[in-house]
Amino acid sequence: MNNGPANSIATWIKKANPEQTASIEVMEYALSIVINTLLIISMSLIIGFISDELIKTAITLFSFALLRFFSGGMHLKSSFGCIATSILVCSVIPHLPELNANWILGVTFISILLLLFFAPHIDRETKIKKSFRPFLKWVSVVIVCSNFILCSSILAVIFLVQSLTVIPEARR
Repeated sequence: MNNGPANSIATWIKKANPEQTASIEVMEYALSIVINTLLIISMSLIIGFISDELIKTAITLFSFALLRFFSGGMHLKSSFGCIATSILVCSVIPHLPELNANWILGVTFISILLLLFFAPHIDRETKIKKSFRPFLKWVSVVIVCSNFILCSSILAVIFLVQSLTVIPEARR
């Protein structure tokens, strides 16, 4: 990968216990996911705290991650791009003007349609049985349908943003 913090930590762990640890590459990959996630969460929450939108930012982070867990979605090519985009999305959405009820329902409906057509969007490397994919699709749809009850502007927008990431590249 690279000589960033994940590599340094993985190398340190490997030197401390060479026989009972995974390869440096495997540990580096896992550590990079943890570091990226912690950076996205901490930076977004700091921005939310500074801008007095901490609760809305936390809701945005949680709902985005929850839907993404079940629906999958495209990945950016670079780690930095992923971190920067995620922080931007999770920090801007809590500051958007509130949608009225009709817009919330419309945006929520569009998200459901996108999920019905394209979810789940799963990496080829991910070992998920094809028979399990309909379950992931329907859980994703149920998550978004919850906004018909909650009628949340933030949820409508974050669900739409996440639903757009499940569209295959060939369709964009």
